[in-house]
Amino acid sequence: MVFIAVYKDKCTGCGSCVSTCQNQVLVVDDGLCQVVRKENCKYCMDCVVSCDFDAIKVFV
Repeated sequence: MVFIAVYKDKCTGCGSCVSTCQNQVLVVDDGLCQVVRKENCKYCMDCVVSCDFDAIKVFV
């Protein structure tokens, strides 16, 4: 089971994680990144790498 943590105190809502994710797991809503389809996550870690603010962690 995958767990995706979005640290709201670090997230700026820039959307780089959303545009990087090929599987539409994330969206920016209300100014912050939100996990909407964790079942689509393929553990590629592209969202983690794309985040300049260290706001996303993926635990497998």
